[in-house]
Amino acid sequence: MRRRTLLGAGAATVALVMTEAGAADAADTGRKASPTRYLGVFRDANPTAIASEVDALYGVTPASVMWFDSWGSGQAFPVEQARTLWRRGIMPHYTWEPWNVSLGAADPAQIHLADIIAGDWDDYIVARAKEFAAVRSPILVRWGHEFNGNWYPWGIANNDADPSRYVRAYRHVHDLVERAGARNVQWVWAFNNGSSPAEPYNDPAGAYPGDAYVDWVGIDGYNWGFGPSWDPAGDHWTTFDATFATAYATARAIAPCRPVMLGEFASTEDGGDKGRWLRDMDTTLRSGAYPDLKLVTYFDVIKEEPWSPTSSPAALAAFTDWVNRRYMNGRGHELARIAGR
Repeated sequence: MRRRTLLGAGAATVALVMTEAGAADAADTGRKASPTRYLGVFRDANPTAIASEVDALYGVTPASVMWFDSWGSGQAFPVEQARTLWRRGIMPHYTWEPWNVSLGAADPAQIHLADIIAGDWDDYIVARAKEFAAVRSPILVRWGHEFNGNWYPWGIANNDADPSRYVRAYRHVHDLVERAGARNVQWVWAFNNGSSPAEPYNDPAGAYPGDAYVDWVGIDGYNWGFGPSWDPAGDHWTTFDATFATAYATARAIAPCRPVMLGEFASTEDGGDKGRWLRDMDTTLRSGAYPDLKLVTYFDVIKEEPWSPTSSPAALAAFTDWVNRRYMNGRGHELARIAGR
């Protein structure tokens, strides 16, 4: 996550929160059931460690864990770790970034969409595809996310403002992976909740590869709060609804037959009440709003902002309460069936 425009409390606190969550769920008995949601988490650790850390911190097993890798690293896909996750009932979620992180987005030596289309990276793609196939169980692959921002080299703004170039690159990667036998991949097409720049060419709809190439529509968005690095004097505190309602409507308009996920989301502490933000989000999701939003992946790190739920006792309490709700109890093997693959 590169951005732009847009410690822990004790065991007694967690136990209290979990009790409160159970009581709230009991109070909901007899009401219309909330749609099942699935918890995803990203932490700065290897895939199997993420799952263990989430269990230790919040008392739950996530339905999926997400990690990142860039093409420039040349690293193999961690087949055995992905298999281990699946055996634990957790769906692997791999964010696959087509760039060299040691180079700037505008560096002439950077990976460009034109290079991908021309086949310069075919050997690398096929090698990873064979590793995907070797897992022999479902995995989520989120390739080239946030393409409607200007902070990644694969962004439309950095490729002659031509969304068709992104579509051709996405389809090229997809087709190579499929031909290599990785039919277990569920493809995530993920846009940022706001385009930067907000120009007609940067409308996510113009970069949609088509239903034949997409299993999930993903949305990334954050409550940046007051004074983020890209606007030190600005107040960008927004509610969960203000962060995602418009983007969700966009996702439904572009691909109404595909399930929706939040590929990345979180709230800062700066400029508001993070605990209240999380509780309001919980209320919204329990209400049945966003019915096609199935997987919500929390960005559990302290990076540009204190995103992690461990950033304050109040945030930890609210987050632990939320993830222990009955409606958040969706499991990874169930998650894998939602897209019908």
